[in-house]
Amino acid sequence: MSNADHAGVRITVIGLNARGAALASALAAAGNTVTVWDEAGQSDKEHVAADASRAGSLEVAFAAAALIILCVEDYEAARRILERADRHAVHDVVNLTSGTSAQARETATWLVNGGGCYLDGALMAHPEHVGKHDTVLVYSGSEEVFNRHAAVLGQLGGATYLGPDAGTAALYDLAMLNFAWATLTGFLHTVALLGTAQVQARTVAPLLQHWLSTTITEVITDYAWQVDAREYPGDEEWLELDAPLMDHLVHASEEHGLDTALPQLVRALTSKGIAAGHGKDSYASLIEIMRN
Repeated sequence: MSNADHAGVRITVIGLNARGAALASALAAAGNTVTVWDEAGQSDKEHVAADASRAGSLEVAFAAAALIILCVEDYEAARRILERADRHAVHDVVNLTSGTSAQARETATWLVNGGGCYLDGALMAHPEHVGKHDTVLVYSGSEEVFNRHAAVLGQLGGATYLGPDAGTAALYDLAMLNFAWATLTGFLHTVALLGTAQVQARTVAPLLQHWLSTTITEVITDYAWQVDAREYPGDEEWLELDAPLMDHLVHASEEHGLDTALPQLVRALTSKGIAAGHGKDSYASLIEIMRN
């Protein structure tokens, strides 16, 4: 789809932090008419595309667009800005500000009660990934807003609609960040441990990437079915089988002078699982401990 297909779409981006500036630049590069405004005085304006015009006031910024995209510090700032702009004059709002599900729902209810239409969203990537086809963005809230602006949202990356509950996208954001941080923390502990034997991280990375794309991907798929069914057959691996290996990992980390917080956490959860009667169940059964 060419830029010409989107000519005439008027968008205002509120918030010129690194992420907001990247959103504005990607939309301008796609051929939209983009206006930007920042409550803090556009401190990052040098990162915004030259063809994005800068509004002299919030009122001008809102009047200039059919679609408002917010990407500010937090939901308190988003609410403050929307109040200043007069929610009764605001129509389609897409909020890509990070926060909690409760904050997203409260903002949606407040804006919709004032006559606006609200779509909450989450950018699951760093600013430099904005505008790439495989970048993940998720949205929830007004399906009408999502459908009305699907072409524009698709210019920011892959756009996935999660349903009418405005809080769903924020929950996905935090849950997927949890997965990323847990995975990356595991990677860092792994290369720290191997580094004690002078193994370089870039030597380990290709092996881990292959393992993730084959074995670990299959395990995640299998665990997903187990979790949904709440049945955890220990046919191939079970907690009592894993527990001694976790002891070895903790001891090896101690012997090499590494922080043991991560392996200690895994061992502690496993011990709780065994104590709760899941000793013969798969590792996926630990979700029952987390739920409790």
